[in-house]
Amino acid sequence: MQKSTTSLLILVCAFSLLSTLKFGYGSIVGAYSNKSCIENEKQALLILKNSLIDESNNLSSWVGDDCCAWHGISCNKRTGRVIQLDLRGAGLKGDEINSSLLHLKYLSYLDLSFNDFEETRIPEFLSWFKDLTYLNLSNSNFKGLVPRHLGNLSSLRYLDLNGNPLLSIDDMGWLSKLSLLEHLDLSGVDLSGANNWFPLPSSITVLVMINCHLPEKIDSYPIFMNLTSLVSLDLSYNYLKSSFPLWVLNNSDIENLVLGSNQFNGQIPNSIEKMTSLTVLNLGSNNFQGLILESLVALTSLTDLDISHNSFQGFIPDGIGNLTSLSRLDLSFNGFRGSIPPSIGNLKSLSKLDLSSNKLNGSIPHEIGRLAELTQLYSQTNELSGGLPESFCQLSKLKILYIYDNHLSGSLPKCFGELSNIEQLYLMGNAWEGILSEHHFFSLSKLAYLAISSGSNLVLNVSSNWVPPFQLRYIYLQSMTVGPKFPRWLQTQKQISYIFLANSGISDIIPADWFVSVFVSRLKSIDLSDNDINFEGLSSVSAAPVGLNTLALSNNRFSGEFPAFLCNVKSLSTLILSNNKFTGELPQCLGNLTELTHFDVMNNSFSGEIPAALGNLVHLNYLNLHNNSFHGKIPLSFQNLTELVTLDLGKNNLNDNFPPWTGEQLPRLKYLILRSNNLYGNIPAQLCSCPSIQLLNLAQNQITGNIPSCFGNLIAMIEGESEVLHPGFSYLSGQMIVDDAKGYELRYTSTLGYLFSIDLSDNDIRGEIPEELMDLGGLVNLDLSGNQLSGRIPEGIGELSKLEYLDLSKNKLSGRIPQSLSDLSFLSRLNLSFNNLSGKIPTGNQLQTLEDPSIYAGNNNLCGQPLKSCITDAKSDHRKDDTGSYDEHIWFYTGISPGFFVGLLGFCASLYFIDSWRLSYFYSVERVSEKIAIALFPRKFQY
Repeated sequence: MQKSTTSLLILVCAFSLLSTLKFGYGSIVGAYSNKSCIENEKQALLILKNSLIDESNNLSSWVGDDCCAWHGISCNKRTGRVIQLDLRGAGLKGDEINSSLLHLKYLSYLDLSFNDFEETRIPEFLSWFKDLTYLNLSNSNFKGLVPRHLGNLSSLRYLDLNGNPLLSIDDMGWLSKLSLLEHLDLSGVDLSGANNWFPLPSSITVLVMINCHLPEKIDSYPIFMNLTSLVSLDLSYNYLKSSFPLWVLNNSDIENLVLGSNQFNGQIPNSIEKMTSLTVLNLGSNNFQGLILESLVALTSLTDLDISHNSFQGFIPDGIGNLTSLSRLDLSFNGFRGSIPPSIGNLKSLSKLDLSSNKLNGSIPHEIGRLAELTQLYSQTNELSGGLPESFCQLSKLKILYIYDNHLSGSLPKCFGELSNIEQLYLMGNAWEGILSEHHFFSLSKLAYLAISSGSNLVLNVSSNWVPPFQLRYIYLQSMTVGPKFPRWLQTQKQISYIFLANSGISDIIPADWFVSVFVSRLKSIDLSDNDINFEGLSSVSAAPVGLNTLALSNNRFSGEFPAFLCNVKSLSTLILSNNKFTGELPQCLGNLTELTHFDVMNNSFSGEIPAALGNLVHLNYLNLHNNSFHGKIPLSFQNLTELVTLDLGKNNLNDNFPPWTGEQLPRLKYLILRSNNLYGNIPAQLCSCPSIQLLNLAQNQITGNIPSCFGNLIAMIEGESEVLHPGFSYLSGQMIVDDAKGYELRYTSTLGYLFSIDLSDNDIRGEIPEELMDLGGLVNLDLSGNQLSGRIPEGIGELSKLEYLDLSKNKLSGRIPQSLSDLSFLSRLNLSFNNLSGKIPTGNQLQTLEDPSIYAGNNNLCGQPLKSCITDAKSDHRKDDTGSYDEHIWFYTGISPGFFVGLLGFCASLYFIDSWRLSYFYSVERVSEKIAIALFPRKFQY
């Protein structure tokens, strides 16, 4: 019994002990898993919160006792210590990172990326977090030098300082101390002043140094020497100048290699074929040359290949079809020629193909229809011909198709209407023909961007009540037949923002209700130029469009006064109303359009004075008021238009002194047209301060004085080189400059950059033609006719080697026509009539083709072809013959003299040595002498 009692007691005690242990263990686990954060760490976080501006309330959860439950905070479940602070993208602002963070002694993960620390410096105390393995300060607006003490973070594996362009590093040495570092991103950090380029840790697998201003000869630095673990490398946008970096080839395990947007040159080495792990290769935007190597197309693991914007040439190899894993292929902006290889159809995984801006020709292979995953196809700006293959319709996933600016022709397949995923369709600049009907758009419900042009051979023929399945945001149907009626289906497009229907055969009145609604609500750009459109209510529109930046209505039948509501469209940058029937005065309120860069009302009937308020448009670079009825003076406020490139006030009734400020105040001026006004005074020397001027037309005014000799300093005309007139404006059909340099009106648009012209005709300019004018070797047109110029035509006229048109007629020029005029091999129009020129007309070269006698009419002392022969010509020919005979005599006597001398010497020697010959010779001479004497003087010898 005692034994049983003892056993029971032991059992009860054991059970109690087990229960106690179990409860205790459970309490310990519970304490570990539900441990609240440390109080001083919580207070440190609250101090940090209070030092920051939290406009998005992302830290609203930072309340209560348990900071481990707060947003972005993670704690060690056993100790309750804060080990992770992740505030990525929290939208916080502040001018410092509060040092209260130092209480988070066990922090291993810190992410403050995508916030705004208002150009504060990275605090040095971050280097005290010995357990830190992850540090991300990217895109948070830090400034100044990166602290070298970050090199003390011996546990760091991930460091991202990307996207802080105001950061810089002056000493790269501290990075070599981070022996465990695996991921390093310094993109945007300025390394241009750095030194101590010690080798980076060999542990790095991902290295990103985009736009770091690396030294051009970075290859010679040891920084990349030990990167034996490298898997991903991005050195793009550093403008490095060297051949392909050979050290990269020693890292055969690299999977991602991005060297784009540098200035690498030469050829890609054959040994690149050893980099068999490559999945991404981006060499775009460099200066690489040569052919696509077979070694490149041997990299069969590639999923992304970009060699765009280089100078590769030759054919696209058939081996490109071996890269069957490719999802993205970009060969654009090179010099590839030949046809697209059919093997491209093997790239079954391809989602993006870009072949644009090369010299590819031939037809599009039907194998392209096998690219079942293709969503984007770009082959614009090539020389492709033929029609679109029916296999195009198999590209059921296609979203974007750019094939504009080729030589494609034929009709568009009706099955186009089955490409239900198409969003952007750009087909303009080809020779399409036939009819576009509803069938071509049947299932295109996602279409938002439509651009087609082809000339009059392509007609859009849809029923008047057609309602398209799509809602367009952008429509470009220029230079094809859409009219004659304004398309009703366009009125169903409620999302339209961009309308380009220039030269589309529309002859109609715009529906007022639609125009006002779309015009006021959504429209950003509209170009209806070169049609026969009218809208009588345009001047009565009252509500101002919101966001309109381009309005081009040139070459239509718009009439009435200037639409006053446009003065309230503050966003307007381009306004073209040329070649219409507008009347009245331009309002002063135009000065409100301070964003305006292009303003053109050429060929209307506007009158009154030019509003001085136009001088407020300080961004204006194209101002064309040509051929209206403006009178008065040129506003002095135009001096404020310092960005002006084109100023055309020609064919008005302006009465003013020639504006002396055009040179000094308008330094960018290239095209100045003031012809056909009543301007007077001298041409100011300040005009020579316009180094870019290439078209100067002051004809038909009352200008006096001399031609400034400083014209020889007009740099653009010396070099004959020009930049693009107005970038971003060439797509508008209304852009043009009218010049009358050849006696009739010429309109220049895309060829304007090649026009270098001076026209001072029909004024009262006196003096001589300055020799300095002959320095303008780029000059194409020169018209000084109808003035009072005197003196001679400069001998250096032949130096104007590009001259095509020269008119010096109706002046008082005298002397001979310089022979150097015949050196002008491009001269096609010449007029020297009605001067006092004399002498013979030069001949030879291009002058032989200018056979019109009127070229030289009114110069009574001129002769020679094509006028009458010169009187001195015959004498000159005779003298030439005499000279020829004289030359022949000289050669004759020169030839016989040595022989005569040798013969005479031999005869005399014979008489000296042979006595009988000597006696006989002198006896004969004496007998002959006596006979001659008797014959001449008979009386003297009579006996």
